[in-house]
Amino acid sequence: MGLPVTIYRWDDAGAPQLGANPTPSEIIGVLKACLVTGYGAKAGLGWSVAFEDAGTSKIAFRNSTVDGSGGFIQYWSSTGTNAAGTLMYVRAASAMSALDSFTHPSYRFVHYNSASNSQWMVIGTSAGAYIIPRVEGVTTNYISAGIEVAYFIGDIHSNYPNDVTRCTICAFNFTADMVGVNYSHSLASGGTSGTGIMYGTDGNTKSFLHVIDVGSTSIQEQNVNLTLETSGINPVLYPALIRANATSYTDIDNIKCVFSNKNPFYRGVVPGLFAMPFAGYGNSNWPIEYTWGGVKYQLMRGFYNTMWVDVTEWY
Repeated sequence: MGLPVTIYRWDDAGAPQLGANPTPSEIIGVLKACLVTGYGAKAGLGWSVAFEDAGTSKIAFRNSTVDGSGGFIQYWSSTGTNAAGTLMYVRAASAMSALDSFTHPSYRFVHYNSASNSQWMVIGTSAGAYIIPRVEGVTTNYISAGIEVAYFIGDIHSNYPNDVTRCTICAFNFTADMVGVNYSHSLASGGTSGTGIMYGTDGNTKSFLHVIDVGSTSIQEQNVNLTLETSGINPVLYPALIRANATSYTDIDNIKCVFSNKNPFYRGVVPGLFAMPFAGYGNSNWPIEYTWGGVKYQLMRGFYNTMWVDVTEWY
């Protein structure tokens, strides 16, 4: 059996709220409530707080050491202040000895924050979670204005059960340390593009760029208002593969990655993320959810409505 998925939303009873122009400390408060402490009738996901400096709006979360790798995700204010509308930086690591002290650090990602993003969602388990700073005032699945960047933190579903460095950040067009962010980085975008560096499955320090690969399976057309029913389409869901950016990469022993289990070409999948060779429901009210094969899926909002998240069970 996999790990059960819980959905947390800004409009849940007892949910923590962001201000009209959120501050870093408010964002940290939401993350802490979803990942660790819970709120209202909902328990937290089973993560813990490893390190925190409230004065500089900096915190490191750790996923479960039982269900997950015990990996770390650090958030911090991009300016070191708690000013409204400040972007948050995010970095993953397999281990940390203190704030800003990383083993196997990921590239730095950016959690988007603005006066238009006072709503939020977290979809997750004890090992990984999707973080979604929502564009408020938009009730449909197609978002024509504003930035809603959904990204994943925590353990990928690795093809290697004892993968030491599987804790990471997954997003599209994520190929270096970031200082800004736009809609193309959202996991709702689809396609095939970089999703940061990954290290050896055995903990070795060799790293190279990986990509999320759904190829031509995801249909990148904006504001399509068709539905599966009106189009007579039978759904096909394609998992979001994580692989090396090139077959020519070599592992820590200078063996080509396609022949390696230390720094392998194919690493795993983004937990619960699927592409469908169909775009639609643009003008339909969010959320769009379907159950196929006993598993419930939710359509991701954005410019391209083609990516779906399993909201039942991962891993």
